[in-house]
Amino acid sequence: MKKKSPMASWVRASLLLLWAGGSFGVCFFARDLGQVVAGWPINFWFAAQGGVLMFIAIVMVYAGYMNRHDAAARHEDEGDRAE
Repeated sequence: MKKKSPMASWVRASLLLLWAGGSFGVCFFARDLGQVVAGWPINFWFAAQGGVLMFIAIVMVYAGYMNRHDAAARHEDEGDRAE
């Protein structure tokens, strides 16, 4: 059975908080923007596109971190088996 890394749980929790805060923050503060772009209020564009871009960036950061974490754990596991 694999043991869970406390650092991976910390990274997951912090990225989820960043996602929640960013999603709420964009929608909350974008209401003050009154400009219109292509017939739509700019706050609509910030909320619609900014939320998606933030989610993609968070997924990429998490995937990169977990790839490095898994590689290090695999290397450590191979070292244990050699002994």
